[in-house]
Amino acid sequence: MVESNTNKKRIFYTIVLILTLIALLVSTTIAYYSLVASQKEESTVLYTGTLQIDYVDGVYIRNPELLPINNVSYNTRDSVYRNNFAITSSGTLDQTLSVDLEISRNDFNDGELKYVLYNNDGNEMSRGNVPKSGLINLANSVYLASHGVARYTLIIWWENTNYNQIASSGNTISGKITAYAKQIKY
Repeated sequence: MVESNTNKKRIFYTIVLILTLIALLVSTTIAYYSLVASQKEESTVLYTGTLQIDYVDGVYIRNPELLPINNVSYNTRDSVYRNNFAITSSGTLDQTLSVDLEISRNDFNDGELKYVLYNNDGNEMSRGNVPKSGLINLANSVYLASHGVARYTLIIWWENTNYNQIASSGNTISGKITAYAKQIKY
């Protein structure tokens, strides 16, 4: 009788061990397939590249000397703030660019200061008013090929209103130009 109790215990513990192993195997399988199913196709791909910005005329806008003018074009050089900058991709991947103008101070009245961004070919990309402060998106999702160069010209001018603007003479504007790149996934 003692021997039959010992055999029953062995059989019971063997069954518990087998059920535990089966439960462990099933839960591990479910966990693995859940992990694999939750992964996105390219979530483990690493893209690398380098973006270099060459601010030919500087990154900061620091109180340029402006005079009221009309009819600004790509060739306007007098009485305006003009900044030429180039963005160079030295990486191996194509990118899309975003170029921003961040105004930290603008003492001019609303609507007095205007901006325009031109590409290297002299084509206008964006135009508008310069706010008192804040961020202006000058260009967004502009394609830049691997080892490519994108050249831009930013012009800020004081719009002539044909009224007495002497009260705004000597006002200050300051800010900076920033560029960001996002690599294109293939």
